[in-house]
Amino acid sequence: MPLWNLIRRSPWLALAALTALQTALTLNTRALWFSDEVRYADAYAGLLRGHWLVLNLNGVLYPDKPPLYFWLLRALDAITGFHDPAVFFLGAAVSGLLVLYAVLLLAKSLRLDGDIGLMAGLILLSTLFFAALLHYSRMDLLFTALIIASQAAFCAAFRPGAEAARPRMAALAMLLAALATLTKGPLGLLFPVLTTVLFLAWRGRAREFWRASMLPGLLVLLAVVFSWLAAAYFAVGPDFLYNIFYTQIFLRATKTFHHAEPWYFYCVALPPCLLPWTLAVVSLPLKRLFSGAHWRGLIKARKQASPGADARAWLWMSAVSGFVLLSLLSGKVVVYVLPLLAPLALLLALGLREAALPWRRMWIAAGALFVALGAAIYSATRFLPQQLAGSVCVDGQLPGAQEVAAGFACCGLALLLLRRRDARQILVALAMLTAMWALPAGVTLSPALDIIMSPRPQALILKEYAQKGFKPISVDIYSGIYSYYFGGPIEELSSLDALTGELTKGDVVFAIKKRKWDSWRNRPEAGLERVALQWLAGQDYYIVTSRRDEIAPALQNLPPAQ
Repeated sequence: MPLWNLIRRSPWLALAALTALQTALTLNTRALWFSDEVRYADAYAGLLRGHWLVLNLNGVLYPDKPPLYFWLLRALDAITGFHDPAVFFLGAAVSGLLVLYAVLLLAKSLRLDGDIGLMAGLILLSTLFFAALLHYSRMDLLFTALIIASQAAFCAAFRPGAEAARPRMAALAMLLAALATLTKGPLGLLFPVLTTVLFLAWRGRAREFWRASMLPGLLVLLAVVFSWLAAAYFAVGPDFLYNIFYTQIFLRATKTFHHAEPWYFYCVALPPCLLPWTLAVVSLPLKRLFSGAHWRGLIKARKQASPGADARAWLWMSAVSGFVLLSLLSGKVVVYVLPLLAPLALLLALGLREAALPWRRMWIAAGALFVALGAAIYSATRFLPQQLAGSVCVDGQLPGAQEVAAGFACCGLALLLLRRRDARQILVALAMLTAMWALPAGVTLSPALDIIMSPRPQALILKEYAQKGFKPISVDIYSGIYSYYFGGPIEELSSLDALTGELTKGDVVFAIKKRKWDSWRNRPEAGLERVALQWLAGQDYYIVTSRRDEIAPALQNLPPAQ
């Protein structure tokens, strides 16, 4: 296997090259999409205006997210010269690469065979969900990288025979967990600590976590996190801390005001996020799960440590405990499963080295899946609602759809043709071929979807009218949606009564959902003109003007979001 031997010599460089292959040509090809991308972009714009310690969104404090990810974006901007919006996509690609590097570190800490970490990285690169997130700007990939790296350090700290290095490695683990916390909140600490404590308890070593050797790590954690909290307190006052600890942490965990889902949400959401590797179930000996002897054997041998057994126990603790933790939280979002993908990828890589399992079934099933996805994408145009087809299609075709379909088909055919080869060869081929659908999706297909995914056209119309003296307003729309492309804050109202009051004061241009407009029973009959309409992320939005002495332009469709 000459190609495998080549990349095995430099796994760090190989993973960087494969990540670049998927992302390098897509860093500035589309507009930012509703809703997180444009909101995070506005938070970054606020950082550039001086709000680097406590983020701002639409001109007001933004306690939802800590600032570390945005500091990374600023560093990438300064180092590479990629300014916004390109730096947002560069940040996603770099964060994804850091996840792959963290997986290599975890495999090394678990003392796995040198091929396993690289195989897991290739598995992630060819996972549909992970490959897609390399092209979407948000902090979850960096969050995941820091969590996995923290687990790697904890694993090294509690490795048998490494007691002398424990204070140092535990301090490193806590530092990484603290940085994860400053990226997206306390789950950055809970994920690695919970995995470590449960693993030690499984091995009958739970007391080791509470010994004096952990004190340096605790001090590091407190120093990093509370330094930022103290600085934020003195910068913006106690209300900000109350918002963080009560609204953003306690309420989101217990009774969220946003993204509330039932307990079984991740039972439904996780399998699609693992595709195509969810199909590994066709090759796994699932009958063991229903064997009492299997479970009795696991429990009996739980204190019999060995490198291989420790590695599997750690990875299963990481995946299962993380899944349960997420399921217990009130707020649930699909992307939260990212930290589970790394241990599952390593477990799959370990399984692929077991020649006794019928992995050929998985390759055939995955190949069929890719071919089916290609056929579905190729035929997507005919199934689009007429309203959407008219917005995004050119000459009756969805731009880039045929190329993406061809890329999926190539992945599927390769898996079918290579199904008898060594798993390492197949993974290399699939990771490389993933670029055949990811690149046209990023370069051609995604930009074509801007008109139905990005609020940029609406923001530019608001900006145009604002330059003519109109007061721009957003009515009962997710905060910060328009601010980045508008170029600054706009007033946000939550009620139609408040809007009615603004209309009496002067010329106004406002964005409003169609369903909100239709429910406006006491709407003024004179002076209101709908000047633009956009179907955005599932519903229609109007841009409406209210002017006293001029006639507004006629209703028009929005220009492309280029």
